[in-house]
Amino acid sequence: MIIKEEISKENYVLRRIAPVQWEDYKKIRLEALHTDPGVFGSNYQREAAYSQQDWVALLENENCAMFGLYNQEAIVGLTGVVVDRDDASNAILIASFVREPHRGKGLSRLFYQARIAWAREKGCAQITVSHRAGNESSKAANQAFKFTYTHSREVEWPDGTVAAELMYVLVL
Repeated sequence: MIIKEEISKENYVLRRIAPVQWEDYKKIRLEALHTDPGVFGSNYQREAAYSQQDWVALLENENCAMFGLYNQEAIVGLTGVVVDRDDASNAILIASFVREPHRGKGLSRLFYQARIAWAREKGCAQITVSHRAGNESSKAANQAFKFTYTHSREVEWPDGTVAAELMYVLVL
């Protein structure tokens, strides 16, 4: 099966970000880390220090796919999926962000469709996704795709807050 390079909804297009588009990736990723620091597993300071080579290498990694959400050719969102380093049968959903004016339009559906298709193409048997306790929009999005809650764990988030991380799995 070949993953569609683009998935569309109304004026929006979700497409896999190519290494030559590293500047789009850097721009939206740093914006996400800056505007919503409490929901990601990394932080702005760490990734702002990345070189061009670091950004390109992330996009060249065959065990990872980053997708950009575009509205009239402007990048307005980001999402990703990686093969679990410890278990190649598991894919992990990462890095979802949509700029505030574009939220609430059901665009996360595009994110899930692309990432699930990619994981299937990679031969993964399951997909894991997590979110910080209280992130109800993330929970609603994964529940729409029938992810099952498995457990929670207390973690220290990059913003210094200790809070539960809720874990979900989708068996493919």
